[in-house]
Amino acid sequence: MKSDLSNKRSVTQKIFVLILFFVIQGALLGRGGGGFGGGRGGGGGFSREGAAREGGFGGRGSSGGEASRGGWQHGGEGSHEGMHQASNEGARGTTTKNQSQRQQAVQNQSKTHEQNVSQNQSRAQQGANSREQSRQSYGQNAQQNRENYGKNAQQSRQQYGQNAQQNRQGFANNYANTYGSAGANGAWNGGGSAGTWGGYYTGLGAAATGIALGASVAALPLQALPITVQGNPYYYSGGVYYAPQGDSYTVVPPPKGAVIPSVPDTSTTVIGSGKNYVYNNGVFYDPAGKGFKIVDPPLGLLVPSIPDGAATVTVNGSNYREFGGVWYRAFYSGSDVVYQTVANPVG
Repeated sequence: MKSDLSNKRSVTQKIFVLILFFVIQGALLGRGGGGFGGGRGGGGGFSREGAAREGGFGGRGSSGGEASRGGWQHGGEGSHEGMHQASNEGARGTTTKNQSQRQQAVQNQSKTHEQNVSQNQSRAQQGANSREQSRQSYGQNAQQNRENYGKNAQQSRQQYGQNAQQNRQGFANNYANTYGSAGANGAWNGGGSAGTWGGYYTGLGAAATGIALGASVAALPLQALPITVQGNPYYYSGGVYYAPQGDSYTVVPPPKGAVIPSVPDTSTTVIGSGKNYVYNNGVFYDPAGKGFKIVDPPLGLLVPSIPDGAATVTVNGSNYREFGGVWYRAFYSGSDVVYQTVANPVG
């Protein structure tokens, strides 16, 4: 009896130790599962009998299982909540970090934009200043150029006027020296035909109608013949002589030394120093070769008349007449008055 009781106590103690072991292990591991019972309640204790399988430790196992299961459940929920909390805290940390980064990026962008705006404003201001300086410089240069141009133009006009005046004066002097110039009372000064020529072209009749000594014409007659006297050009047409003057032509007296192909129809032949001359309206021609050359007549030659424009000069009480540089004295030949060529009485 004692041996059986000892054995039962020993078995009971072992079972109790095992149960306690599993309970502690389940608590430590956070798992339930009940004791060693089967099914939902743990299936009962370790009784080999049916009642023991249905009850006995089954209740404890079930209770233990429930407790264990409850313990697991609460442990699992605590662990899940901890994990969820940790996850939320991690997410909040990540969100805070991302938000900080975004704020930093926004601040950087804002700062960069402000810098760009400032730089653009600075460049725009510099460009405006540069354009303003360019406009001012251009205006000053333009004004200076206008002033210089005005001064240069004024100087050029003055210089041109002076040169033109000098050229005109020089041309007039040269022209006067070459061709002579008209004076008062029909006088012709200088050139190759100095003397009094008043009325010369009037005496030529219809051939020289409307022609006046010293008159300027724009164009020559179509039949005008070019002639040269001492290297100077002249033109001759119908008893009228022309000298070039710029773009026009001036009517001049007959130049001494000119050779013309024919003489006017009103011409007459006179004799002097044993030689025949052709005389017409105060001009003497020497027949020479194929033409007639204008010459000074010899002294003592008698002519029937002189032009009405001849000048009268009194020297030592004697009257002399001058025409075309040739001097005359009047004589009676019967009842007619004739004119004899004489030397210049005034030296």
